[in-house]
Amino acid sequence: MDQETRIVLIDDDQDACELLKMQLEDTGRMSVIYSTVSEEAMTIIGRELPDIAILDINMPGIHGVKIGSTLAADAKTSEIPILYLSGMVTPDEAQDIVAGEKKPSLISKGSPMEEIIAAIDTLTAA
Repeated sequence: MDQETRIVLIDDDQDACELLKMQLEDTGRMSVIYSTVSEEAMTIIGRELPDIAILDINMPGIHGVKIGSTLAADAKTSEIPILYLSGMVTPDEAQDIVAGEKKPSLISKGSPMEEIIAAIDTLTAA
C-alpha cells in the first residue's frame, strides 16, 4: 500500500472542514488535519509539514492566498504544494482559471469529490 497523503486543510467553515476530512479519509489513503482559524495555518503547516496544504481563499483574518505566499517564501514550507479552494467560483470557472496549468492550483468547493481527489493526487505526484 502506498504511503498515506498527509493533508492540512485551512477553512473557516467548520462543517465544510469536517465533511471534506471525512470524504478524503474515506478513500483510505489520506489523513487530514484541519483548522478553521487562518492565524493558526503557519504553525500547523510548519509543525506537520504535510504533503499538501488545502487553503480556502476567502477567510477572515489572513487571506488564503497570503498564507500560500508566506508558505512559498519560507524555506521550510516552500516545497509543499497548495490547492486553493473557493466557494466564490463555480467548478467551470475554476477549470477556466487553471486551464493550461500542468498542476491545478484552484478548485471550486462545488466540484465533485472525484475532481478534488484528482487535484490532490496531481499536486502530490512525485
